[in-house]
Amino acid sequence: MASKARGRPDLGKQPKEWMTSGEVARAFDMTDAAIRRWAREGLVEAIKTPGGQYRFRRESLARLLQVKHPNGAQVAAERKRTRP
Repeated sequence: MASKARGRPDLGKQPKEWMTSGEVARAFDMTDAAIRRWAREGLVEAIKTPGGQYRFRRESLARLLQVKHPNGAQVAAERKRTRP
């Protein structure tokens, strides 16, 4: 029986609809705490799981990024280049 190699990305796999606070924090180059605060304050659409963790809809985050920074991807790339 062939098993899937660990760490190997699934080609053609659709991205998840929901993201964790850690995934959002990495995408926005922020801390988990800041993302969770946004969720508590209603600044970003989120749900809270029965275990108390936040989940964020990928689509709403993409819209938020477009509203805050129309050239969001470019802004993030420039920020990374200018870091020491």
